[in-house]
Amino acid sequence: MTISIEINIIWYIKGIENYAFGSDKKLYNLQRCTAKKQCYNNGSIGYWIGKKFYSVTYLKTLLYKEKIKEYCPF
Repeated sequence: MTISIEINIIWYIKGIENYAFGSDKKLYNLQRCTAKKQCYNNGSIGYWIGKKFYSVTYLKTLLYKEKIKEYCPF
């Protein structure tokens, strides 16, 4: 038995590839299709991406939405 969940990716992180925030406000690794856990480090809440810690307040400044290109034949 398999359970599949579809999550829409809304926010991408500028300068950090393969990581994005979904519609459920969790950070996802797009290459491995896994969710990253929030961590507490030196008084700030954030995520470990690779070997570097990024706080949530710093990540908010790097977020952007990808523009959707709609196909129009005219």
